[in-house]
Parts: sequence; C-alpha cells; structure tokens
Amino acid sequence: MSLQTECSQLQEIPLFRNLDVSTCKLVAVSSDRVTYEPGDVVFEKGEPSDSVFFLLSGRVRIIREDGETSLELGVVEDGNVFGETGVICGRARSATVVAAVETTVLRTEREAFLELLQCKPLVSLALTRELAKRLDTVNGRLFEVTSGRPAHG
Repeated sequence: MSLQTECSQLQEIPLFRNLDVSTCKLVAVSSDRVTYEPGDVVFEKGEPSDSVFFLLSGRVRIIREDGETSLELGVVEDGNVFGETGVICGRARSATVVAAVETTVLRTEREAFLELLQCKPLVSLALTRELAKRLDTVNGRLFEVTSGRPAHG
C-alpha cells in the first residue's frame, strides 16, 4: 500500500483529521502495518502496553476475562484507536483484544505515540475528547445497571 493511501486512511481517524500531511506521513512511516485474521489475538490482558493501534479497516472485540468469567466490553471499528489507555497510564493491558473480522492496523510504538501527543496539541485534544466520550458512555451504562433506568430519558 502506498504512503499516500495510508495517510488518507489515517486522516479518516478522528485523532488525525486536523493533522498536516507531513506529520501524517511521519506517523505512517514510523508505524508497522499489521493484518489480523478473524479470531487472532492482537494483545492479551496483562501484556506490556508497548504500542497503540490505529484501526484502518475491520473490527476488534475488547474482552475482559477474570477466571471463568468472560465479558465483551466493547467493539472498536475502523477509523478508531485502541491500546492507548495503557500507554498513557504506563500500565499493562487491562483487556484482551481479538480481531472480529479481517482487520488491518497501524501499530505505533509507545515512545513515538507519546512524542506525537507532546508535539501535536490537536492530536492530544482529539484524544482527550475521545476518552471523555468513552467515559460518558461507561457512566451511562453504569447508571442503567445500577438504577434499572435508561441513562438518557
């Protein structure tokens, strides 16, 4: 795949919508393109958070297992990022991620991602917005579970 195509795909991801082409090319060049088949494990709970994944195409499932209990926490579809929380917090992976369909990602090493956040405030702001939306969704679900009522309405 051409560098131009990867840049175009990256610019579809909300974190990179306002990123200039040269920075987008830098992210693409400093990342590894990886394709997973359905059922492939991208990473497992407890592994070091050594990279962030930009989902170019496909879909992954986020699964949390505790002994015999397994719970799907969510699904991430193309145009999104995953694996960033452990990198930002400096902790091990909190869940297992499995490809639901054929999935292609750009895998960016921890240090390169953190440097990007430091050098590009618009990317940091977009990531903050994404994390806030996720927190809002989780809070809504928690309200529904604990109150027995829909969160919105």
